[in-house]
Amino acid sequence: MKNVIDVSGRASEEFKQLAENIALSVLSLTNQPEGLEVAIRFVSEKEIQRLNSEFRNIDKVTDVLSFPATNLVAGEILDLTDMDNKFLVTDAGLFHFGDMALCTKRLREQAKTFDNTPQQELKKLVIHSMLHLMGYDHINDSDYVIMNEKEIELDRLISI
Repeated sequence: MKNVIDVSGRASEEFKQLAENIALSVLSLTNQPEGLEVAIRFVSEKEIQRLNSEFRNIDKVTDVLSFPATNLVAGEILDLTDMDNKFLVTDAGLFHFGDMALCTKRLREQAKTFDNTPQQELKKLVIHSMLHLMGYDHINDSDYVIMNEKEIELDRLISI
């Protein structure tokens, strides 16, 4: 069974397809199993601020939010035979791996700020969020270094 990326929301079809391709590439390059589902939703500033406030108690606009469905640690491969993961199975028989919300307007603003194309900024944010779904984080300096190295590696390996 193939991995499925469910992309929805306020973005062009080109952007949605690119986000899907990047997410699929990340899953493949990190050796995650087949049969996973990830939901990506492009949202407005108002919506991402609401989500950020509701789930992180930070009442401000951000670029991307990640909602992992598992408790993986950085670099871990999801074990689909682990009975603790059975609650993740969707009606389609896929394992729900997590969700991400991307703010389209913030993405475009950051592309200009960092002298990136919108497509490059999308790639950066999808890679970043996918790594969060896989247990990577940047709360402390040592975790930041590990996550940043993985982001750079994936950015280099994924061409857009």
